[in-house]
Amino acid sequence: MMGKLFQIYSKCCQYRSIFIITFLLVVILLVITIITSQGLLLSNIHTTVAINSSTSTSSPNESCHMSTASPILCGCPIRSSSKIINGQPSNEAAWPWMVSYGPKRIHICGGALITPEYILTAAHCLYSNDKTNPIDIENIKIRIGITNLTDVTYENIFSIRKATLHNDFNPNTYKNDIALIRLDRSVTQSDTVQMLCLPRFTSYSYPQVNTTVMAIGWGHTIDPLLNSNSQISTQLQQTSLPVLSIIKTINNTNLCFDQEIDSPDQQFCAGYENGLSDTCQADSGSPLMLFNEQHWELVGIVSYGIGCAQARLPGVYTRVSAYLDWIHDRVRY
Repeated sequence: MMGKLFQIYSKCCQYRSIFIITFLLVVILLVITIITSQGLLLSNIHTTVAINSSTSTSSPNESCHMSTASPILCGCPIRSSSKIINGQPSNEAAWPWMVSYGPKRIHICGGALITPEYILTAAHCLYSNDKTNPIDIENIKIRIGITNLTDVTYENIFSIRKATLHNDFNPNTYKNDIALIRLDRSVTQSDTVQMLCLPRFTSYSYPQVNTTVMAIGWGHTIDPLLNSNSQISTQLQQTSLPVLSIIKTINNTNLCFDQEIDSPDQQFCAGYENGLSDTCQADSGSPLMLFNEQHWELVGIVSYGIGCAQARLPGVYTRVSAYLDWIHDRVRY
């Protein structure tokens, strides 16, 4: 009798070990699942990772898909599409995150919708012409979901609840030329209104040199310094530009060809040595975009330049990947 009881006890001990091991495996799998889910939700908050970009300028939207790494879908127009000097008109709703703003129905600057309530743009767009004081935002209207400036309806027009300029913006050197605009209400996503993805990591060298980026805007298509009759484009324009290397001279001056740049960590140049294509007046604040891992990212903000499409004087852009902390600290998702 005692022998049988001992055998039963021994078998129970064996099964108990199996139960314990099985239970521990289930717990471990649950922990891994929770960590992975949190990582996906927080991936829009930057982390430092290796840069692995794949750029396309022909038909990027053929392989474009909405990002699943962010709680806010972004960076992929529903309608496919393959100022700006020597650019070409964009297709209708090709860039559904592009915004125009200015007093009443006048276009003065561009910007990019990055959440349902926030636009990222250039700080100098929110300064007076004499660069001394911020403009009165009560007189500024935001237009979203349009490709042609003449197609504005009441549903496309928004007011500004709050404008936040970078505290260290320098209106003389254009360092820290970045600002956030909070809308008076959230947008409703549609074929013509979507959001642009931010870079997913902090970097002071992103986008990489020789990467091809896309610029869009309603700015002048002829340099106003060369033709006083030059006007902005009513149809949204687009052009592709190469990212340029920055050379430090023996006098500690940072140059892209002959264009001087104040802070390479926060700014970069894009354009052609012969001035083939460029952004221009009224393109300020507009996004410079990189097609990376099947979606578009906001990598630059149109900041300044000398003339438009001038040889060896490329445009200078605010490096968005250097400001992710600043952005996330101020955006209420």
